Amino acid sequence: MEEILEALEKDDVKVLGLYGMGGVGKTTLIQEVAKRAEAMNLFDKILIAVVSQDPSIRTIQDQLASKLGLSLGDDKESDAVRAGQLHKKLEKTGKVLVILDDLWKHLDLRTVGIPSLDKHKGCKIVITTREKDVCDQMDCKNNTFFVMVLSEEEGWHLFKKMAGDCVTSAEVEPVAIEVAKECGGLPLAIVVVARALKEKNSTRWKDALRQLRASAPTNIKGMSKEVYSSLQLSYDYLDEDYNISIEQQMRYGIGLRLFHQAGRGGTMQEAREKADSFIDILKSACLLLDGDGKGTIQVHDVVRDFCLSSIASKGPPQVFLVKSGRELSEWPEIDTSIDYTAISLINNTLSN
Repeated sequence: MEEILEALEKDDVKVLGLYGMGGVGKTTLIQEVAKRAEAMNLFDKILIAVVSQDPSIRTIQDQLASKLGLSLGDDKESDAVRAGQLHKKLEKTGKVLVILDDLWKHLDLRTVGIPSLDKHKGCKIVITTREKDVCDQMDCKNNTFFVMVLSEEEGWHLFKKMAGDCVTSAEVEPVAIEVAKECGGLPLAIVVVARALKEKNSTRWKDALRQLRASAPTNIKGMSKEVYSSLQLSYDYLDEDYNISIEQQMRYGIGLRLFHQAGRGGTMQEAREKADSFIDILKSACLLLDGDGKGTIQVHDVVRDFCLSSIASKGPPQVFLVKSGRELSEWPEIDTSIDYTAISLINNTLSN
């Protein structure tokens, strides 16, 4: 972290890149860097936008604008007009740090509205990505930082913190040490496994170790075996009393009849309470995160990849059409010969 902060203080450094495998803690690290930079008064404004695997320019613009207290007008405004508004605001803001989290490919900063870094001397960019090539494409030059996994000692310390006192028993500790090693020093894997096994007896710990060693992950770009197997374990260890459809978004649970009491003698309030209960279970298993805004939740990008892979591996074949946040104004062209399991067109402005 200190090296990153030192680089941010240098006038000649304009773009920095953090790269590492999924689940290694890039987002957590850059959030801590932002807090430290703010405490050190390095910038007048620090803006964070999550880009994701299938980026939407409009969504990125909205995230940055909201941090600046800027309204970019209604949905009828073009991306170019919105970019111009954001550009003007950023030029007037002074020293600005723009963090673009979870970048998967080159992003043209001009289309977003980020000023030329040569002209706006006070503006700096930090990106996080799974691929070093993306750092090169974004012109990070020598200002790239590889986010390494935790050492065995660091990993065990975090594992004990998450799993609690049960790992200190003479019967569990030897197995727990081996389980922690199977997590490969990846914070996400360590946290989800430790939370899944918290307060479990030695038999469950031994079974978990066998599962982790036997896991055979599918080919998911940027996901290691350790992360995949840990998420599979956490998914499998959800209480059997709860019939949770992970693959469906909880916000549509009532509409998809996941909560059968709604409309069948039960009340909407009861259905909402059931949904809240499911969300709490998933949060406890570290499969859901608190969102940035009140009453919102987030799914870690690695967890999302795992869920999609898990769905695809279980028959019958599942076919999804997902075009959320694509700025669509009309119904997309689709292959009518395909029997889609689900279609998601949320966060668009469909007129028909």
